[in-house]
Amino acid sequence: MRYFTSDTHFGHPLVTALRGFLNNGRLRTEYRDVWQAQGRAAAHAWIKQYVRDNQTSFKAMCDIERHENTIIGNINKLVGRDDELWILGDLSYRCTVEHTLDCLHRINCRHLHMIIGNHDRNFRLRSNDVLYADVFETIDDYREIDMTLPLLGDSSESTGRTAPQTTLQTVGMSHFPRLSSMLQEHDDWPGNWNEFADDAPDCEGWLLYGHTHQDVPDGTDPRCVNVGLDAWNLKPVSERQIFEWFMDSIQQNPTSDGSIPCVPAQRQKAAR
Repeated sequence: MRYFTSDTHFGHPLVTALRGFLNNGRLRTEYRDVWQAQGRAAAHAWIKQYVRDNQTSFKAMCDIERHENTIIGNINKLVGRDDELWILGDLSYRCTVEHTLDCLHRINCRHLHMIIGNHDRNFRLRSNDVLYADVFETIDDYREIDMTLPLLGDSSESTGRTAPQTTLQTVGMSHFPRLSSMLQEHDDWPGNWNEFADDAPDCEGWLLYGHTHQDVPDGTDPRCVNVGLDAWNLKPVSERQIFEWFMDSIQQNPTSDGSIPCVPAQRQKAAR
């Protein structure tokens, strides 16, 4: 089985705190209560204001060890040793190579693959790939694999079937959403999209991505899905779940003729 995830952010105080991994029990409860009563955005604003008002830092208040243990534990519960795990970027943040490798070695999977994200500074100099040679089988900016997916243009109304046919198709994997999506306005997406416009894929086909820290898997169109940890309860998502998500998305969002056009990827970024 193949599994996919993104935005593990090992060693990243801000993300650790925003996910609720705080080392003070009272603060942790208050943060959770704000989240439940007012929503995710309000909770994020509340904890940031707390840091400013109390002249503290996310590093001082977050529980990085518990955050990392939770993510790695969730991976090991679902992903088998002989499965594949694709990590779609933002593996760690300002960590030493040693700390990043320690986290990776704790993942009980022999077939790890890496897609480079904007925080993955260790991977920007591709000469550093050798440091991770015993961990990752592949390291890329963008990658395409074959996956069984719904056959677009197959109208269940015209064929009498209750679900679209499926066939082996190409799906892209990027840390970033497709470029056309990043150019749109999204209140809950990072606002500095223009910094990464050159890295966003310009494909209009099937796409798996991360980066946005959305708390739902919904992409901006039925051909893409967010596999980031925040959208999947801090757990990796299986190929089977991806297939089911796309099937539901296609059936719930058909065009007027029962099909959704899909343009193949126009380019695949070469490994730098």
